[in-house]
This record gives sequence, structure tokens and C-alpha cells, in this order.
Amino acid sequence: MTASISPWDAIIGYLQSAGVQHLFGLPSDDLNIVASLPSSGMDFILCKDQRNAVFMSAGYALTTNQMSVCVVGKGPALSNTLTGLLEAKNLGAPLLLLALGTGGDKLGTRSFQEADQISLVKPLVKWAYRVEHVDRLVWAMERAAFLTINGAPGPVYIELPENLMDQPVPTELQFAPPEKLSCSPSLRELDAAWSIIETARKPLILVGGGMKSGTGDAIERFASQHGAALFATASGRSVINEDHALFCGVAGLYTDLSLRQIWNESDVVITLGSRLEETATFEWDILLQDTPLIQVNVELEDFAHEFRGIKLLGDGYAAVEQWLERRGQEPDEAWLETIGRCKQKAFSQRANYLEELKRAPGIHVPELLDMIQAEFPEDLVLLQENGLQDMWSYFYPYFRFASGSLSIVPSDQTSLGFGAAAALGASVATERPVVALVGDGAFNLFCSDFMTAVQYQIPVIYLVLNNGGYGWLQNQMNYKHISGQDFPFVSEAVKTGIQIPQYEFVESLAIRSKGEAREQLQLAWQKYKENKLVVVEVFADLADVHEKISHVYGDFPLYEQQASKN
Repeated sequence: MTASISPWDAIIGYLQSAGVQHLFGLPSDDLNIVASLPSSGMDFILCKDQRNAVFMSAGYALTTNQMSVCVVGKGPALSNTLTGLLEAKNLGAPLLLLALGTGGDKLGTRSFQEADQISLVKPLVKWAYRVEHVDRLVWAMERAAFLTINGAPGPVYIELPENLMDQPVPTELQFAPPEKLSCSPSLRELDAAWSIIETARKPLILVGGGMKSGTGDAIERFASQHGAALFATASGRSVINEDHALFCGVAGLYTDLSLRQIWNESDVVITLGSRLEETATFEWDILLQDTPLIQVNVELEDFAHEFRGIKLLGDGYAAVEQWLERRGQEPDEAWLETIGRCKQKAFSQRANYLEELKRAPGIHVPELLDMIQAEFPEDLVLLQENGLQDMWSYFYPYFRFASGSLSIVPSDQTSLGFGAAAALGASVATERPVVALVGDGAFNLFCSDFMTAVQYQIPVIYLVLNNGGYGWLQNQMNYKHISGQDFPFVSEAVKTGIQIPQYEFVESLAIRSKGEAREQLQLAWQKYKENKLVVVEVFADLADVHEKISHVYGDFPLYEQQASKN
């Protein structure tokens, strides 16, 4: 008689061989996975909400640059993950989602919780596959793991039919852990781009989230060699040491007004690992009307075709390393002076604004960010939402990510609650301090899994900016002069304080004024070092908004030219 193991034993065995140490999720009712876990040494973080489970798994993946794994049941359990998959796909998070499915013997019979799960997830993942026979189980796992980390990283889906999970799997299994591949653009593509780069006098480099899977300082060295201004997309922050002399901030919507001149005067823009979504290219139709664009991406579908220029298919780091071996012109001193002058103006305006805020009552987010920068370690992992007040952290130089730090933000989908939940995954993944800057709306949406942090003793510092509800919608209503009596997106009742469950593991603090802010942040850090979950409620003023966000029109602010006329 041939020895055999269960399908879950085979899955867990493969995940062990791939180096997986943690699982996130909420298993199906049969609980078969539970019997396979004790001997594996893996930790299964049981979540209360499947959406949060995928967010946590994405936070883990983005912190480690390794595949993370999420396990859920079928039907509505799977449909609850869709928002998380949407974020994971747009963030490029290498994530494997394993879900139970209706058995093949019951498909089409209106079986309990039967759903066409492949059709639901297929638009949101790199590959979706239903395992119909145990002989394909290990093959499916190997292919899924390979795809999730190669090319542009992203989520992959494996469906496990119920009747499959009762079948025996032979024990003589040989696992092939996933291998990370890389590819360089062709010599023809590199030469075509170089013909523009070598003659450029005012180059600009934009670093996207697709560059986070690499390491080293090749991009900084390339920028220094050519005197190129360095910018990042929101998701590409922390790839570059933001204390670098040539770093100038975040592209598009989040570019400081003092730094727009750099975009306007650049004579070539090189984008590395960016899909060039709308937030990154805000105002480009004005600022880059005739500027050539060089795009480098590992996936064909990531190229933006609304911009003319040269496209290179391959790894951005490989392209940069190739260009570093070639010598172009020496950096243009006048261009370096322009970069330095614009940066000095941005930092000066920040200093003046902080000085102005000292005379204003209450606590303001720029002041809070300044204190975070001073009181918390440089190597922190900062998770952010994309709400009205927490968006201040996107605006360099109000916050800077030094060498060794990590920024994790929602994708251009900006799913509410992502940063709050992903912070737990990040904390599980790293020994570095994890701080989440979130609004009260996002925090309340996440709160079903607050108990998960308590149960598994996951330390995080939550800085919850309480503006009384959904500030972005209220700010837009105010801008359009619409009466809000029938549509109260914020309320003073909410601003009386959020309800934080009381546990020994939880430390609850509050900041209502600038006078107590630094002391409370210092206390928060002290309690975090004692391995506590710290929630600091910061009472925010709805009017505390960056100047570029003050003129709201739908999802985006008005262009500067339009705003100045209003």
C-alpha cells in the first residue's frame, strides 16, 4: 500500500520549502488545515475579516519582499477578499491566496455557498487556477509561487475544491522552491535610451513602487553621475534615501509647489518601475509638454501609452547598471544649482509654516510629522492611509524617509483601512518599529481585527487622526458650498473620542494640543518598546489640509492655474 498524506500536508510542506513562516486568514468550516499545522512551525494569524486578512498579508509581503500567504473559505469568504486583492494587484504585493471551492461533484447543483470564484478573482490576480486533481496540486503551488514573485510581483489565486481535499497525496513529493529571475532590456533598447540620456543637461529620474524589490544604491549613483533630480511615486518612496542631495520629493499630485520648476525645466524624464497612474502624472500635460519620456518596466501592461518616448522591457536596476558603465557628460552645474535652490525654497517654506503653526491653537499634522521624525527611530516602517489629514505625510519635505526606513501606502485604489490592517502584517514581518498614520474612518473600518493584534500580541503604534469622520468628503462638500445638514460626513460626537478596547497589552493615549504632543509621542515609543499595542488619538482640525489639496474637484484637486483663478 502506497503511503500518502493529506492535500493540506502537501501544501504546508511546499510552503515550508518556500520559506513561508506565517499564514494569514480565516479557514473554512472543515478546519482540515489545522491538523497539518502543528508540526510545520508556521504561525497562522487567524483574522476576523477576510478583507483585513489580505491587507495584512500584503503588508507582510511589502515589508519582506517575499511571498505571503492568505487562506480563506469559499463563497462569501472569498468575495470578502476582493478589495484586498485589488490593492495587492495595484501595489505589486507578492501574495498567494488559497481558497476552498465547491467540489467538482456538486458544481451547478446550487450547492451551499457555491460561486464562480475563478470569475470573481481573475481580473484581480496574475493567475487563477482551480486544482481538479491531486496530481496537479504541487505543480499548481510551484507555478503560483513562481508567478507571484517574478515579473511584476502580484497576487495569485489557487482554488481547492472540497472533494479534492479528501483525497490522498503520495508522500514521495519533491518540492521546487520558487526562483527569482531577472532580465535586462535589450541592447537596442538601452542604446536608444542612452542616445537621449547622454546628451541631456537637465535629467530627472522617477522611481516607482516596482523598484522596491531591489537593493543597493545604483539609482543614487546613476543620479549623481548625471546630475539627475530624483523623485518617487507615492508607492516608490523609501527606495531612495530621501536625505540624498538630489532627492526632490513625490511626483505629480504630491509635488511641493517649490519643486514644480524642476519638472517644467527637465529635458528628459526616466521612469523606473512605475505604471504612471494618475496621481503620479498629475499636471504632466502642462509640465512635460515636449519632454521625452523613457519608461523601464518588467511587464508590458505596465507601460503608459499616453506619453510619447522610449519603452524598455526589463528590470530597472539592470538598465541602470548598464548605463552606469557608460560615461556621458559631466553634470550640468546650472541644473544642480536649480535643484538645490528649489529644495532650499521648499525646506524654507516648511520651516516658515511650522513656525506659523506654533502660534495657532491645537495640534497640526505637519507638527506631528516633525515630532515623529525627531522622536521615533529612523529605520521605522510607516504605513499610511490616503485620507484628508494623513495625506500630509505624502508631501516631502514634511516627512522624509531616511536610509533604512520603509514607506507602505495604499495603491492608487486607496482602499480605506488598508494601512491600518497592513500594519499588523508588517509588524509580524519585521523587528523594526511599525507606525501607522491613519484617519479615524480608516481605523474604525479596521477595528474588527483590533482583537487580532491583541490575541497575537502584535505591537504597532497607531496615530489616529480624528477629524470626526470622513474628512475628504466633508472638505469637498465645504469647497462646493453644499449644505451638509442632510449629509453629515463628520460630526462633533465622533470627535469626543474613539472607543479603544481596554486590555493590558493596549496603551491608549491622546493628543489634543501641541504642548502635550511630544511628551505623548515619547510615552508611545516607550510603551511600544515594552511590546505594547499603542493607540494615540490625535484630534485633528478639518481645515488642517495641505495647500495642494485645498482646492478639491472630485477625486483630484484643481490644477494650480485653475485654483489660482478661484
